[in-house]
Amino acid sequence: MMTKSSTAAFLLIIGAVPTSALAQGYPPFVWTPAAFNYDTGIKPSAAVSGTRIVEVHQAAAGVGPLWYHTGTIQADDTVTWAPTAFKYDTGTAPSVAVTGNTVIEVHQASTGIGPLWYHTGTIQADGTVTWALTAFSYDTGIRPSVAVSGSTIVEVHQAGTGVGPLWYHVGEIQVSGTVTWAPTAFSYDTGVAPSVSVAGSSIIEVHQAGMGVGPLWYHTGEIQANGTIIWSPSASKYDTGVGPSVAVSGPTIVEVHQASTSAGPLWYHTGGLQANGTATWAPTAFQYDNGEAPSAAVTGPTILEVHQAGTGVGPLWYHTGAY
Repeated sequence: MMTKSSTAAFLLIIGAVPTSALAQGYPPFVWTPAAFNYDTGIKPSAAVSGTRIVEVHQAAAGVGPLWYHTGTIQADDTVTWAPTAFKYDTGTAPSVAVTGNTVIEVHQASTGIGPLWYHTGTIQADGTVTWALTAFSYDTGIRPSVAVSGSTIVEVHQAGTGVGPLWYHVGEIQVSGTVTWAPTAFSYDTGVAPSVSVAGSSIIEVHQAGMGVGPLWYHTGEIQANGTIIWSPSASKYDTGVGPSVAVSGPTIVEVHQASTSAGPLWYHTGGLQANGTATWAPTAFQYDNGEAPSAAVTGPTILEVHQAGTGVGPLWYHTGAY
């Protein structure tokens, strides 16, 4: 874990690169010199809306309490976190997305293949989240990941516990805060550990090709006016690793992943969505921290990343950056 005094929360400037270059896949990202502990748990997932952060995680290794923690990104790229986290549901493998003040969270009901549940909430002026009184089942599978653009939700998940079909499910957030899901999900690729992000109508999804360290693939898509998705005909390799997480802001792609199956180097890879629906990636990835189970979010030019310090329940760390 990269650690320094909390007073050293300044940006280590290593060179300015135009945003236009970033959209072509150039890697000008600048990370703060240190990560900081904000909570304790396992399997964190973070989303941002403006300067507001909503983070969710498990309290234990198996099925059990799911907690949310909110924070605010400061001008110096540090984060002021709420003094405590709060329980909002029970389950495992949570993933969260935010649009405006609306929160959408998905998770598994059990550790194996079974019901996938969604839970909605609203961010209040004091930074807390008022959650709907209950969660609802919307599909069946494992390892869900959710993204949102406007009122349109894009969710991806595995059909089984091993390498196999990856499915997407779209939904629409209603004024009441409920979600109207499409009657069925559809297969779009094959792999494991999918992660999805949306910018406008453009989708970027990343996943592992196999169960262990190996090729990481990306797949792009476009949300149609009727709520369906047209995916690119095939996925393409962009890196090697395990546990990828992707975030996108405008044309800018931020991807983070582990170098190995255990706690160790965490890498980031930059890219840019192109007008033709492809993605241009930087020639290489770079290490930015150490840990496990990274999750990335982007708001404007600010990057927020959360991860575990090690294997199992323990300290959760956040790391910020900018471009």
